[in-house]
Amino acid sequence: MKRAFGFVYSVLGMLVVLGFAATSSIPILPFAVLPRGRRERYTIQGARYFAWGCLRPVLWIRDEVRGLDNLPREGGYLIVSNHRSWLDVALLILHTKSQGVSKREVAWIPFFGVNGWLSGAIFFDRRNKSGRARVVSDTLLLLRGGANVHVFPEGTRTRDGRLSQKVHLRLVQSVAEAGHPVIPACTWGTEGGVPAATVYAMPGQRMGLEVGTPMRLAAGESAEDFANRVWAEVGRMAREHGADQPFPVAP
Repeated sequence: MKRAFGFVYSVLGMLVVLGFAATSSIPILPFAVLPRGRRERYTIQGARYFAWGCLRPVLWIRDEVRGLDNLPREGGYLIVSNHRSWLDVALLILHTKSQGVSKREVAWIPFFGVNGWLSGAIFFDRRNKSGRARVVSDTLLLLRGGANVHVFPEGTRTRDGRLSQKVHLRLVQSVAEAGHPVIPACTWGTEGGVPAATVYAMPGQRMGLEVGTPMRLAAGESAEDFANRVWAEVGRMAREHGADQPFPVAP
């Protein structure tokens, strides 16, 4: 019964979400005339409204957010987080004013893609090496313009609840070398609202986000060591919040 309810709720919720995506895209469409790297500090508000709509009126989530006072007053930072659910993206957009690095297929979802593109999302083909290089150049362009970006080094959502042993930290290295702050973050409980592997949504779930202290490359430290240090901090927070242990077995 619970699974059936979750399936029906996800279908109905998606229709409402599309409505939020459409209405949040209309006010930011005029900013399309501004070049990428200049418009995002304004258009991110449309993405935040969209994220708010998904999390509050649609899913009625109860979120616990810590460490927002760690965020720099001026934009131009990279958020590095674990990845448990699609809701991680919405939490980060809403609370850290950052858009994300995402697979290119998302760009073709009606209204989602337009909203994301205008507000700073970076869409790329994971199988294309030149596409990965463009992620770095696009991210640096956005950060220089005062926009914020978030990235999930695991590459995709965890399927078992554990942090992936294989992570992609090249972007973290490049951002650190360019002198921008890198901020570790951790989400937990988001899989209760929208699990990774099924078409399912459950309203009223508890979930959380912790934002760590900004980190910068230390004197004499290699970019690789720095990136590993950032990911180690994400892992520390994940273990503290129970976000690095197997998902419970469904009854």
